Amino acid sequence: MMNSQEKAKALIEAFHYVQKFKDRIMVIKYGGNAMIAEKIKESVFDDISLLKQLGQKIVFVHGGGPFIDRRLHEAGIPKVVRNGLRVTDAKTLEIVGAIFKEINRECVERFQRRLIAARDATPGLLLTKITDDALGYVGDIIGVNYQLLLNLLDQGMIPVVSSLGATAEGRMTNINADTAAVEIAISLQAAKLTILTNVDGVFLGDTLISHMNTRDIQTGIEKGTITGGMIPKLMACSRAVAQEVAKAHLINGTSEHALLLELFTESGIGTEVVKS
Repeated sequence: MMNSQEKAKALIEAFHYVQKFKDRIMVIKYGGNAMIAEKIKESVFDDISLLKQLGQKIVFVHGGGPFIDRRLHEAGIPKVVRNGLRVTDAKTLEIVGAIFKEINRECVERFQRRLIAARDATPGLLLTKITDDALGYVGDIIGVNYQLLLNLLDQGMIPVVSSLGATAEGRMTNINADTAAVEIAISLQAAKLTILTNVDGVFLGDTLISHMNTRDIQTGIEKGTITGGMIPKLMACSRAVAQEVAKAHLINGTSEHALLLELFTESGIGTEVVKS
């Protein structure tokens, strides 16, 4: 339990960061296990609602992997992954689209219950093309209608984006949610991209690495000290900051109030990525 002096110090520290990020754009990617436990979901939406009330402009991008996996299993459709991407045939795409519609509506309603204006910003946002037929209806992003997002932000809303796109011919496509968040952050030249993960950040051995630059990431991958699922997430962060997003963060979305701790404390949490 903090005493009065510690509480005052924490408030002063937080005020500094509130002023620093007021009216700047932050893109938050929400997915994985942070979407499952009700207590954690409430924490995420409480944090974002507070950030919005403190003047932060937020674009909220969600995935839905755990729910898609469950629905596919119920339908007797095997999950097939190739190069880290879900192979998406027509039936899988139908399920993905239905799940994302449900999740997006729930996210908007959760913000609205907190008196925060929010709207589905998915339709017409991400222009894609299909470049690998073996992946089915998986889209590569070739354009972002960022003016749509800016208009909603100027109206005081939180745009809620499902990781779906459409081809020039109007065909819906499935997109990796981290990739969608990165390309949106780049298009907006966001002050910060935050990706909620299932781990505390990047570890070398037992040591959490709180700060990395793009050169560190490339070296770690080449030496084999960065492996597995951290590679695509760190590569996503590298791309963002290389394209003038000021900072990118990987934080554990399953920890209560992770967003507030990352943003409003001197030590922060997770792993911060900046340009070399």
